[in-house]
Amino acid sequence: MKLVRTSQLEEGMILAEDIMGKYDIVFLTSGTVLNDRHIENLTKLDLQYVYVMEKTNEAVSDQILPPSVVIVDRQLTKEYSQSMDQFKNVYQTVGLGKKIEREVVEKSVLPLMKEVVKSNNVLGRLRQIESNDAYTYRHSMNVGILAAMIGKWLNYSEKDLESLTTAAMLHDIGKSKIPEDIINKPGSLTAEEYELVKKHSNFGYEILKNSEGMTFDILCGVLQHHERMDGSGYPLGIKGNRIHEFAKIIAVVDVFDAMTSQKVYRSKASPFKVAEHIVQNSFDTLDPSIANIFLENISKYYAGNIVKLNTGEVGEIVLVNKQSPTRPLIKINEKFVDLLKNQDYEIIDVIA
Repeated sequence: MKLVRTSQLEEGMILAEDIMGKYDIVFLTSGTVLNDRHIENLTKLDLQYVYVMEKTNEAVSDQILPPSVVIVDRQLTKEYSQSMDQFKNVYQTVGLGKKIEREVVEKSVLPLMKEVVKSNNVLGRLRQIESNDAYTYRHSMNVGILAAMIGKWLNYSEKDLESLTTAAMLHDIGKSKIPEDIINKPGSLTAEEYELVKKHSNFGYEILKNSEGMTFDILCGVLQHHERMDGSGYPLGIKGNRIHEFAKIIAVVDVFDAMTSQKVYRSKASPFKVAEHIVQNSFDTLDPSIANIFLENISKYYAGNIVKLNTGEVGEIVLVNKQSPTRPLIKINEKFVDLLKNQDYEIIDVIA
């Protein structure tokens, strides 16, 4: 298959991927033979690029796109949507002053966790999911998914992986006790508002401590996810090995997802920019071994990504430098740009 600008699509081309619309609904399925109406609607979706078959007379099930790939992607979208619905119910139940039922949490955690760990290219799969749910919900889901991947790379047992994912998905559950106008405030928080928001870790801990089936590991992950290696975090101000490993994992992916997400008060940063931020903050605030495992594994799937640079140019990553995976070699039309040697260039967005 090949990547084509939507402005260059022609009638008769065949889609090589599912196109997702709002609310996780499939807009156009892989194998659709494009007509003028399809192309017009794709343009309205504000998509810059789509994958199409190299040859229009090839069958959908040919080697270009194995059916198993399509099935896995659809299943992920389905599991994500179902888990999101379950999670919102849990969150809203807590807001009403009720306890969390561990069985309900497990129903939302286990299917998604099992679906996610099938693939290592978690960032690529997350990009395929479109959600219009509130940031707090999306962030909690994504942190759960990313944490599950780190647990997988650390060779966690299924039981520990389940507990880690539960802690990660519930890490911000304490925010249900904070007024929404503060949580969703588009501008800067006042000192008083910030101090209240910082209490969400304690609130979350108390909520889970009073709920049945929540283990010590889960409680630590939720309570300590804002602790930092140098002791600069909260609420306890502990440092180094006193911080639970679950909390160290959640801290890394919490920062990654928060910075790569679009927010009311600021634009999202590219995964490459955020990866550099994580590297710079390893040792001081974030656990270096956890950060390294995360960045090393996701960087393996950078090659082939279509990215936009700060110059406005669009290119393809053709080679990843192992020593500096955030500064790859990029092909732009017929020229090659080595970001390791050309520090003026930056990746500002991943298109596909």
